[in-house]
This record gives sequence, structure tokens and C-alpha cells, in this order.
Amino acid sequence: MIRVNLLPGRKTKRAGEGSQRQLVFMGAGVVLGVVGIVAVHMQKSSELEELQRANNIVQSDIDRLKAEMGDYDKIKAQREELLKQRRTIQALEASRTGPVFVLREVSEILSPGKGPTFDAVDYQNQLMRDPNAGWNPSWEPRRVWLDSFDETGKRVAIRGAAKSNEDVAEFLKRLNLSVFFKDVTPESTSQVASGGAGSSIKYVNFNLSASVVY
Repeated sequence: MIRVNLLPGRKTKRAGEGSQRQLVFMGAGVVLGVVGIVAVHMQKSSELEELQRANNIVQSDIDRLKAEMGDYDKIKAQREELLKQRRTIQALEASRTGPVFVLREVSEILSPGKGPTFDAVDYQNQLMRDPNAGWNPSWEPRRVWLDSFDETGKRVAIRGAAKSNEDVAEFLKRLNLSVFFKDVTPESTSQVASGGAGSSIKYVNFNLSASVVY
């Protein structure tokens, strides 16, 4: 009687099943690893996009502020120049003595291409309050002439004539702007005809007073 031993066959089958389970477990591990890597990549990509959006918002705010401020560097340079002019004027004021400076200032005011010595910062502030406060650099100063200039106790009385009332007004405006004069007060004006009544040549006589600073 022949006997067949089937036990080795069963062991081989169980060994094959174990190998398959190991492959399944390894495949599952690889899949989980890939899923983890993809998840981390998606998270980092989302964080990067959020940082880019925040950066775009900041850049937009910077561009808006630059547009609102305009030419800041140019304005700053202009202000520095104005402050430099103010310091120069203050130095001149500190070193001046006597009426010679006042007479020189009047000469500058009534010279073509020149004008009053003024504080540029205060002048810009005046223009912001009243655009009509500015003096006219193109005005012809020879349209005004002085007949007398008398000083008593740092108060001067000026008498003169001009082609028109507008010329008198420009002369007063320049005196008011000058750092050498203050409390400029027009006393009187009168229109007269050269050569007598009926003459076509007319001009304006004026009298004014002001305090001098020295």
C-alpha cells in the first residue's frame, strides 16, 4: 500500500501566502508615503500662495502711499533750500547795524531784476494762506520813484509817486515782505496830472510809513 505525504505541499502554500501579504503591506506603505508627500506639498504650496498674496497686498499699500506722497524727495529738497535761505537771512540780520542796510534794501526793491529780502519759509506759508500775497518779479520798479525818505526813532516816512495805483500796491507789497520793514501803513494817495489840468499824463502821489528793523 502506497502512502502520499501531503504536509510539505501545505507548507509551500502557506509560504506563498505570506509573501503576498508582505507585498501588499509594502505596497500600502508606499501608497501611504506618496499620499503623505502629496499632502505636505499641497500644504506648502498653500502657504506659499498665502505669503505671495500678503506680499502683493503690502506692495500695493507701498505703491499707494508713494502715489499719495508724490515727489517726496523733491519737496524735501525744496524745504531744505528754504531753510538754508532762512539761516542766511538770519545771519544777515544778526550782523547788520544802522540805516545803511535799510537804504540798500529800498534800492534792491526798486532795482530791475531784484526784489525784497524775505524769509522764504514764511513767504510760502503766506502764499498758502493768500495766493495774492506774492510779489511780481516781472514788475518794472522804475514805475515808482521816491521824493523823500525820513527816519525818526526807527520809524520811516516815505513820500513818492508812481505811474498807477497798481504800482503803489506792488511797492507796498514788497516792503511788507521785506525783513527790514514791518507795520507798513499807506497814509494817502492822490492822482495828479503832469502839466496841469486836462493833461493826458497822469501819475499817483503817495505817502506811507513803516517801522525799520535793525
